[in-house]
Amino acid sequence: MLTIVIPSYNHAEFIVSCLDAALAVEPAATRVLIIDDGSPDNTMGVIQAYLETSTEATRVSVVSKKNSGLVNSLNLALSMVETELVYFIASDDVVIPEGMDIMLKEMQRSPELKFIIGDAVYFYGDREDEGPVYKKKHDTFFQLSPLQRRSALYLDYPAPILLQSTLFKTSSLREIGGWDVGLKWDDYPVFVKLFTQYDKFGKDFTFLSGINVVRYRQHDVNSYKDTFKQYGMVVQTLDAIAPEELRAQAQARALAFYILVALKTRDFRVVVKIIKYVGLKQFLGGVSCIPYVAYVHMLRDKL
Repeated sequence: MLTIVIPSYNHAEFIVSCLDAALAVEPAATRVLIIDDGSPDNTMGVIQAYLETSTEATRVSVVSKKNSGLVNSLNLALSMVETELVYFIASDDVVIPEGMDIMLKEMQRSPELKFIIGDAVYFYGDREDEGPVYKKKHDTFFQLSPLQRRSALYLDYPAPILLQSTLFKTSSLREIGGWDVGLKWDDYPVFVKLFTQYDKFGKDFTFLSGINVVRYRQHDVNSYKDTFKQYGMVVQTLDAIAPEELRAQAQARALAFYILVALKTRDFRVVVKIIKYVGLKQFLGGVSCIPYVAYVHMLRDKL
């Protein structure tokens, strides 16, 4: 019925907790597929040692491949999945079995749904959960009309929306062509395709507010903490997928957002790198959007 896919890279210290939780989801109906992206640490050794002592090892398949990036791992996994439903979780995060069980029951009750987004919580190291990932802005976005959501996807997207809080019909991901191999960003581009093709809230997809499905780990090497790298992925993605009539505005707002992020953390080195990357003219265009972006985020912080 369900395959839980764990794309793995350099998470030897986290993979056991990820596997423990994944194997607690509906044991009779769930398989686990690990795709290791050529981890240079001891991730594969930890996985093998775990499976040698686990009574659930027969439900786990492991693929170790040459390092070729997360998008490649996701597409490879999608090509291998044989179950009706699929769920993806990074090897440093932890699925919440009780929440996933609710998602599975909801999918059974509403078989017309293509995907279901559940709630998520941040957590840090061994500390307790420290706040929700999804807020009022997400609930508002999900319930927009298809026409309103079309522009919001590029101009006012409530990041993050997590792959690891979403249960998919395997066929829905295949129908949109999976992940674009030319892009490095894994979640945003695929959700753009999903919300474009399956655009009716409550019919094509739904959001289970308050049903926590994943504990989303925060640590020093989270990719989003590299502001310049994150900005580069956003620009690459908008260049590739934003409609022509929205592209310039979307890029300017993205530029303004990451300038604000860098200024907030006083990382002036990143501001300089961004200026060099985009050129002075484009930088000034992005700066003109800063009051709008700051105002929007001020309102969101109050929600």
